[in-house]
Amino acid sequence: MEAIDGILQKALSMGACAKSGGVTDWKTLVWLFFTPQGIEFCEKNNFPTLEMFKQIKEGVEPYNVFVNAGTQKRSNDSCVAFIGPKSKGELIYDDNSKVHKVIVMHGAQVDIVTRNYAVVRLINIGNNEVRKHRDKTSLILE
Repeated sequence: MEAIDGILQKALSMGACAKSGGVTDWKTLVWLFFTPQGIEFCEKNNFPTLEMFKQIKEGVEPYNVFVNAGTQKRSNDSCVAFIGPKSKGELIYDDNSKVHKVIVMHGAQVDIVTRNYAVVRLINIGNNEVRKHRDKTSLILE
């Protein structure tokens, strides 16, 4: 499995913010991935690569980053990511107390159902298949 330090060094060499040096474990690395700055960096650089995600799969999956993980049925996750062509998400959002973040990368597929004034921020990095189903009260922001 790729070490956290190796991932951070690659990101820093690509221009990531020096503040990312505060990452010490998988949980904080995933937290950084979902921040606005982390999302912007990953979108701009298509980073991490699918190969890197495959190497860190065991470390990030406990924090809702699913790498080639088959079909996952989820609901109301604050943050969730689907990575790789073997990942498919069936997502339902009806919690209107926060904005939910969904990241899709490297050929993953997701179906997103929103209702009851739920708001989802969809980050589709690359050309991933995303199907959206929403009622008149909810929003899917891209």
